[in-house]
Amino acid sequence: MGASRQRVDGAAGARRPPDGIMRAMRAALRSLTARGDAALLVVFLTAAALLRFHALAALPPAHYRDVALTALDALRAAAGHPCLHYTYDEGLYANLMGLLFVVIGPSDWSVRAPGALFGLLTCWAVYRLGLALGLRRAGLYGAGLLAVSFWHVLLSRSGFRAVLLPLLLAGSFALLARGLEERDGRRMAWAGALLGLGLHVYPSVYFAPFILPAYLAAAIGRSREAWRRAFRGLAIFAATAFLVALPMLLDDLHHPEHVTLPHRIISVFSPKLDPATVPAYLRRSVVATALMLHVSGDANWRHNLPGAPMLDPLTGALFLLGCVAVLRVPRARGAATLLFAWLLAMLLPNLLSVEGVPHGLRSCGILPAVALLAGVGLGTLCEALARRVGERSARGLSLAAILVLGLWTGHRYFTVWGRDPQLFAAHDGAYRAASRRLLAAPPGVQLLLIANGGGYKAYGQPAEVMAYLFEMRDRAPVLVGPRDGDRLVLAGRPALVAFVRRDDRILQVIRDLNPGAAVTAVEAPGLSPDSPVYRIE
Repeated sequence: MGASRQRVDGAAGARRPPDGIMRAMRAALRSLTARGDAALLVVFLTAAALLRFHALAALPPAHYRDVALTALDALRAAAGHPCLHYTYDEGLYANLMGLLFVVIGPSDWSVRAPGALFGLLTCWAVYRLGLALGLRRAGLYGAGLLAVSFWHVLLSRSGFRAVLLPLLLAGSFALLARGLEERDGRRMAWAGALLGLGLHVYPSVYFAPFILPAYLAAAIGRSREAWRRAFRGLAIFAATAFLVALPMLLDDLHHPEHVTLPHRIISVFSPKLDPATVPAYLRRSVVATALMLHVSGDANWRHNLPGAPMLDPLTGALFLLGCVAVLRVPRARGAATLLFAWLLAMLLPNLLSVEGVPHGLRSCGILPAVALLAGVGLGTLCEALARRVGERSARGLSLAAILVLGLWTGHRYFTVWGRDPQLFAAHDGAYRAASRRLLAAPPGVQLLLIANGGGYKAYGQPAEVMAYLFEMRDRAPVLVGPRDGDRLVLAGRPALVAFVRRDDRILQVIRDLNPGAAVTAVEAPGLSPDSPVYRIE
């Protein structure tokens, strides 16, 4: 009995960290908090980089068709043909990705690295926004909370161009706030340029100007003299924003389909939507949007853990606390007005949607404002703790909370989300598996792709085809559409035929056009019976 107790006690002792390690960890936290904002910011940015760049080429497990389309556009840019607007998407993000392709070549990593970098820079921009608004501590903690945000980590790694929007908004309004305060024309010009660049990235930015009236009224006040002093800077801001946005505005004028997307029903303004259904859609969107942060978020595997709130419980609680606390911060009327106007304006793309609501991409423009308000909440809590345990201990507890939250986010992303079997299908993993099986064929084997997907058309082909074309960029398959039956006559040559979507009628046509040929289904890891590959020999 005594020996048994000794073994149990020994095992428990082995599981406890040695006292020396615990003392070292506490000393490290005290050292960081003693060094001030710079050291904490470095820790937060390091955590942001680790969460965004670790195993970046491996997760997500494949490129969804929209990301593959952006990557194909980036290949066009890298080949010397950048565009203002490609077949569906604004050109800036693909052109920037194309520059990276020129330097290191196209790969899974280079498709996702721009988003990871922009996500990291957004954390820094939130800190700068807090400084510009006179909310230094909130900016620091907001940067930390955004660094470990599951929503933003996932967005930063997925290759979607929307990730650039929060960075541009945070940078623009940080420069605008500082430019107004210091009457600095150069900052006002840069603020306008960043806001104008938003039109070259993602359509949600069209709602960003709605932030300005309330913010400017609160920041400048009612004095005519104050408005007179601010006029020159505001004129520079507006002119620069207009000039930078002008090429895309002209494109919208000549190609309104780039904005209205008449082939899809996305928003209440979609031409194909029955007007009688609009009120019901709006009611549903209002409820879904109200619940997305704390109760039930995006159900799409590509944007979220399906149905989980977009904010973790700690950040969600701090955000609510910050919404109340920011109203009590002395001389923060302009900051509070900006952040609340920001939330309302950048939630409009979500509120006016009729598909996929709540939508993690269309609403990502609120992320800087949410992070900063949560930072206000954490700063308020830290001040209350400081009165009880001292300033240094309170900052240490705040740092520890953010780092623990980062560990939990890492677990949720890399283990819970990253290992779920449904994730592979949600990212068109079956198309990647089929493409790689085709690429493994020896020389002399013809590679055919039956382009019978049901997605919207891009460059004349169903969107699903884009996933195959990027994977097979160095050995492109022969595309077979509804009028390309002659391409199925193989004349005795061996071939591998991939179907975007299983169709037994087309399979029978292949047999009829190639009498005597053996047609067998290929089996390989990741292949789906809904998107099969056949060997013909």
